Amino acid sequence: MIKKNLGGLLLIDYGYFEEKMKNTLQAVSNHKFANILNDIGNVDITHNINFNFLRKYTEQVVGLKCNLTTQKKFLLSMGIKQRADILSKNQKFLSKADTFYRLNRLIDEKQMGNLFKVMLITNKENNFKVGFKN
Repeated sequence: MIKKNLGGLLLIDYGYFEEKMKNTLQAVSNHKFANILNDIGNVDITHNINFNFLRKYTEQVVGLKCNLTTQKKFLLSMGIKQRADILSKNQKFLSKADTFYRLNRLIDEKQMGNLFKVMLITNKENNFKVGFKN
C-alpha cells in the first residue's frame, strides 16, 4: 500500500544504527530485566531493532524510501520544547517541574533520547520530511 499511496509508516522503537547485528534478546518483568528462561509465559520478551538493517532492506529489497533519526532529534524538530513551554505556561510549580522532568526523559541522550529511534517509510515520490530535518 505504501508504494501506491503518498502515505507512510512511522516507527518509533528502541534500537541501534550499527552495521553489525547484535544479540539483543531480553526479557522484562515489572520494568526490570529478567531471566528469559525463568517464569516462561509471565515475562515480556523483546529485542532492540537494527534500524540500519531495516532501512537497507526497505530501500533495496522493497523499494521504499526511509528517513531515520533519534527520538531526541525527531521530537526537537517537531517542537516539543516549544509545546512544553505552552503547556506549562499557566501551571503551578510542581506541575511545571513534572512537565519538564518528563520532557527531559524523552529527549535526554542518557535516557530515551538516543535509545529510541524514529523511522519514516514512504514511497519514493513522497517528500515528507517533518521531524527529520538535520
